Amino acid sequence: MKKLFSLIIFVLLVFSVVACGVETTTQTTTAETTSTTTQSTNSSTTQTSTSTTVTTTSTQPTTTGEPEEITLSYADWGNQEINQVLIDAFMEQYPNITVELRTDIGGSGAEFTGNLINAMVAGVLPDVFAIDNVPTGYYNGMLLDVSQYWDNDPDTQLVYDNIANTGIFGDKRYAIPSFQFVKGIYINISLFEAYNIDLPEKDWNYSEFIALAREIRQAGRNDYVYGIDPWYGQLDFETTFPMQDDASIGYNTWDGTRFNFTSQAWIDAYNLKLDLMEERVVANYTEEELEIIGDIWPWFEGLVGLKIDGSWNMWMIDEMYESNGLEVGFWPYPGGSAGQFPPTILDFLVVSSLTDYPEEAYLLAKWMSFGKEGWLLRLDAMKERGDLYLDRYPIADYPEVWDDITYFSYYVEGLAENIALLPQGKPDTDKWLPGYKAFWEWVGNDENDYWTRINEGLVSPEVFASEWETQINLMIQAAIEESQ
Repeated sequence: MKKLFSLIIFVLLVFSVVACGVETTTQTTTAETTSTTTQSTNSSTTQTSTSTTVTTTSTQPTTTGEPEEITLSYADWGNQEINQVLIDAFMEQYPNITVELRTDIGGSGAEFTGNLINAMVAGVLPDVFAIDNVPTGYYNGMLLDVSQYWDNDPDTQLVYDNIANTGIFGDKRYAIPSFQFVKGIYINISLFEAYNIDLPEKDWNYSEFIALAREIRQAGRNDYVYGIDPWYGQLDFETTFPMQDDASIGYNTWDGTRFNFTSQAWIDAYNLKLDLMEERVVANYTEEELEIIGDIWPWFEGLVGLKIDGSWNMWMIDEMYESNGLEVGFWPYPGGSAGQFPPTILDFLVVSSLTDYPEEAYLLAKWMSFGKEGWLLRLDAMKERGDLYLDRYPIADYPEVWDDITYFSYYVEGLAENIALLPQGKPDTDKWLPGYKAFWEWVGNDENDYWTRINEGLVSPEVFASEWETQINLMIQAAIEESQ
């Protein structure tokens, strides 16, 4: 009798739950993307078509039987036409989510981040946005810890290890790596030909790079030609050369826990750049020279042989040819005794600390950055636009995506070799490592004024390497502990 009574109670409970309308809805959407790859040569054209099917499943518990209608906002400083294509596809994949593309936050890089801070103060921060310095966003309370979503996303296992380890403060992830750009060497092929200097192989080393810079300068000295146009006004050999000789360290000798400026490799690389500047191999025109050559950009006008720069500036290749008839290639960054490890520069997306929908915001951030679906759509949209090269690259091992990228690798000489090396790239620490930006502010403040003292020869790398190493590691450690 008790068993019968219990069974009756159980049945009634089941019916009452159903009557309340609690239901779990599983939505499965299949999106098919088709891409066409065309490779042209002087004698023939080969065209290959591939079709890709991507299936995404979203499970959402609701109380009405329908997914909740929500609205998210998104902002970055990238190509807004491409952004809208991706957002439209995202809304088709998740019909209950409306995404607004915010274009009111202007600028790029640091200016964009400053405008984000203003939006934060006004309470109108986008749900998902790009940021040029993750610690700045963290210290202003703008970022959400997305560890639970990243850690439970199987696709993040495909992100390259060197990149997956960025954007983390202690055991919390405040940023999602979105793209990697590659630092390489733009070579003025026309200038090499004019001085009858052989072009280097693509698998060259930094000793060959230095020798060529000196050779170009020597050959063109009377023509006001220099060997190297440096990275944003400064050679940065100490950040990139040591990691070419030691596979266990990364950008600027970062080994995952500390910087190693007192290593002989770092000191030698710093001294080498000072030597080249003293030899006037590095483009640094005097006032007298500028009066002769006029108000021009010497690199753009063909007066420099080698330029250290990022893939985002490949627009120069077409512009220099159309304006000045100059042929320019983009060689991989030179390697060393341990291999050829391209320096890469990462962009990041973050989820707002103010969002009401963190899980859906993570889905959007993934779609707009490292996700396979978004990448395939991005590449298709670029082909439709007639784009000939790609300046940013995936951070994850998606063979299907990398195969599709081959379409964009033929237009610029050296680009295919750059792309092939990306899986072993070593990312910079500038945008994401807590305390790193503050350290460089310490280096250049009025009290220390290292830059003036270095330029005037008052302090040598053998001396300040130890001072810098101690200070940067203290500041990094303190910043990480503060974020716990």
